[in-house]
Amino acid sequence: MILLDLKKYIKRHQRVTLLDIQQHFDIDEAAAIGLMEPLLQQGHIQELKQNITAGSCSSGKCSTSCHQVSKGSEFQWIDKPIKPLSIPVQII
Repeated sequence: MILLDLKKYIKRHQRVTLLDIQQHFDIDEAAAIGLMEPLLQQGHIQELKQNITAGSCSSGKCSTSCHQVSKGSEFQWIDKPIKPLSIPVQII
């Protein structure tokens, strides 16, 4: 039930931070991160990256389709879900 409430909250505000989520739902940071992971995988919510270091997991440079919510992240609602495809692409 809280996942649906969280989706509605982000959709209503369009853009929220992890701290906004913590304060609105009165949960700690680890719980907020845990709730965001499945929503990010569904594709309706996109994490807006800040201070990405090359080679880090969240840089998109690793070959796995892993994802980790970063502390201090900001999230944006997307009406049309984006789902990553695991198709290898080579740019020449």
